[in-house]
Amino acid sequence: MEKSLLLLLDSMIYYDRQILKGIKAKADELDSRLEIHLECPSNLDFILSKRWDYIIADYDKPENRQIVNTLDSKTVVITNHKEQGLHAELSVVELDNAGLANTALQAFAKRNIDNVSYFANQRDFVTPWSSERASAFEKTANVSGLNYISDVETALKERRFPLGIYCSSDRSACRMASLCKSLKIKVPEQVSIIGTDCDDTERMLSPIPLSSVELNPFELGKLCFETLDKRIRYKRTVRAEFSSYKLIHAQTTLEDNSVDPVVVKAESYIRNHFHVNMKIKQVTDHCRISRKTLDTRFLIAHRMTAHQYLTHLRLERAKHLLLSTNEKLESIAKQCGYPGQSYLSQVFLKQFGVAPIRFRVEHGQGIRNEAETQR
Repeated sequence: MEKSLLLLLDSMIYYDRQILKGIKAKADELDSRLEIHLECPSNLDFILSKRWDYIIADYDKPENRQIVNTLDSKTVVITNHKEQGLHAELSVVELDNAGLANTALQAFAKRNIDNVSYFANQRDFVTPWSSERASAFEKTANVSGLNYISDVETALKERRFPLGIYCSSDRSACRMASLCKSLKIKVPEQVSIIGTDCDDTERMLSPIPLSSVELNPFELGKLCFETLDKRIRYKRTVRAEFSSYKLIHAQTTLEDNSVDPVVVKAESYIRNHFHVNMKIKQVTDHCRISRKTLDTRFLIAHRMTAHQYLTHLRLERAKHLLLSTNEKLESIAKQCGYPGQSYLSQVFLKQFGVAPIRFRVEHGQGIRNEAETQR
C-alpha cells in the first residue's frame, strides 16, 4: 500500500511554494513513490480524519504546531530558529541564522568597515530568529575585533562612518535605506546595508537596490525531504541545519570580487551535511576541484583547511547539544556526523582538553547521572 505524506505549508506564499517545489524535486529524484497531499489548517476536519504516515510542516505557525502535536506520524518540522524542548519523536530542519549573520559580517570586514551594527524593524524585532541573527552578528563582530554599535540610529546621527548595517530582513533593509536617504547619507560610500532573504519584491520597493544574503527555499525543500528520507531509513530522529552563504550584491554595498565562490559553495555544502558521516571527498566532488585546491582556498579565506572547518562546525554543534539538551553522548555524536561517542570524545578531548561529559558537568547544565554512567 502506498504511504502518504502530508505537507503543512502555505501555497499562497512564494517562499513556501519554493519549498514545495524542492520537496517534490527530491521526492522524484529518490523515487519515493509517496502519495503527497498539501493541506492547510483550515481543512482541519479532513486532516484529522485521515491517517498520515509522514508529515513535513512549518512548525513556526501555531496552527500547524497543534496539528503536528495531535497526529501520530513520523514528522519533519521546519523552523527558522533553534527550537528547544522539541518532542523526542520530531525530526527538525532549522535555519542557520548565525551563518547568515556571519556572511554579512565577512562582507563588511573585507571592505575594511570597522563599525558595524544590526537593525530590525518593529515587526522582526520580537521574533526569535531575529534575536538569533542579532546575537550571532554581535558575538562574531566582537571576536573579529570590529566595533559593534548597538544603537544604529545614534550611529547614523553621529555619522560614525564607514558603517556596515546588517538587517534582519529585506523589509528592514528597505526601511534603513529610506532612513539613510532622508538623512542625506551616502549609500554605500558612508553606510553599507545588507538585508536577508533576497526578496525580489522588497528589493524592488527599496529606494536603492538592496544587497542581501540569499535564502534558497528550493534547496531548503530538498533538505527537508532528505531529512525525512533519513528518518525513514535510519528509524531515528534527525536534526539538520539549513545554511546559505551567498551574498547577492546590489547598490547598497560596494562590489567585492575577493569573495571566493568555490569556498562559498563548499561552506554551504559542509554546513548542510556536517551532521552526517560525510567526507571531504564529497565536498571536492560537489565543487569539482582537487583536495589541494580546496584546502589552499580555505586557508586563504579562513586560515584553516576544509577538514578543520568541518571539525569546527561539528564540535560547535556538539557543545551546543551538550549544554542545551539532556541527550546521551551517543545520540549527540550521531547528530554531529561522528560514528559514535568514542570518536566524538577523542576529537573533543584533543580540541578542548576536556571530555564531552566533563564539559557538560562543569558548565552546570548536564545530567550528572549520565556522567557517572559513562565514566
